[in-house]
Amino acid sequence: MPNSMTVRKLIRYAGYELQLEAAAGSEGLERLIETAESNRPGLALCGHYQHFGYNRVQIFGHGEISYLESLDSSARAEILEELSSYPIPCVVVTSGSPVPPELAAIGNQNNIPILTTSLSSSVFTTRLLLFLEDEFGPAEYVHGNLVDVFGVGVLILGKSGIGKSECTLELLQRGHRLIADDSVLLKRVSGHRVFGIRMQPLRHYMEVRGLGIIDVITLFGVTAVGNRKQVELVVTLEIWDENKKYNRTGLDEDFYSLHNEKIPHTVIPVGPGRNLSNLVEVAAMNLWGKKLGFHAEKDLNQAIADMMHTKNEEIVLDEWQHEALHQGIIHPTESET
Repeated sequence: MPNSMTVRKLIRYAGYELQLEAAAGSEGLERLIETAESNRPGLALCGHYQHFGYNRVQIFGHGEISYLESLDSSARAEILEELSSYPIPCVVVTSGSPVPPELAAIGNQNNIPILTTSLSSSVFTTRLLLFLEDEFGPAEYVHGNLVDVFGVGVLILGKSGIGKSECTLELLQRGHRLIADDSVLLKRVSGHRVFGIRMQPLRHYMEVRGLGIIDVITLFGVTAVGNRKQVELVVTLEIWDENKKYNRTGLDEDFYSLHNEKIPHTVIPVGPGRNLSNLVEVAAMNLWGKKLGFHAEKDLNQAIADMMHTKNEEIVLDEWQHEALHQGIIHPTESET
């Protein structure tokens, strides 16, 4: 994935969400933004340029604008001229504040995009960070299928011919959504999340051995496909190995690493008579239950532990009564009571 983008693309792709409008310096819209962080240049405006984050989007909020307005026109021009000597990507004036004429002139003169937004500085900075982190996040392709099952993004992995496409096809017949078939682009975004994305040319096609290429939208409708989904569960299909010990209780949680993020992982052995799509559905529903605080394996384990604890207490009491009767400490009538 790209590790930079132009100011023009920022306006095109995030202009609506960020409420961006170009006020000056339109000749410099091809300048590159190469980091997701932004900068408030308050100290720079006061002449302190040590550790100045010039390579970031510069945010002019109420503080910066009010400081510039407190100066006379010549002082503002001098300060902004020095600021523009650095290769800054662009300047964004937030909170709907008017752009000082000297700032607009500097932008037009040096081809520095001067943008405006009605959003407050804090809101704009947060939204900009999320957008750019999504754009600049690390990405990789994996061989597998990504399906939206009950709102859970399930990444189905396994060797070629194991039955990933057949399992996905049956999930589609059950009303779930296809995100990507065969090749999934995985990208880590903000909030320790990993999203799976399907490339545009392959958006609604999938390959099924013996059938060839099928059009999912034609067969199942437009609601049967999606563009992207957060990966919340990884399911690995593998041939049943009688010598391998599979998880039977669920107490031993397994995780799959994607971009150094730990995703819940389930291994489903493939064998005759096993309905894979049904097992994937149950795995997704079980994950939903855990998110809501329902842990079947832990609840059952606790119930068994409580029962054994109660049973042990009864055994100890019975042994004490038997020994007390034998030694004459208590009489039979007392033990019965």
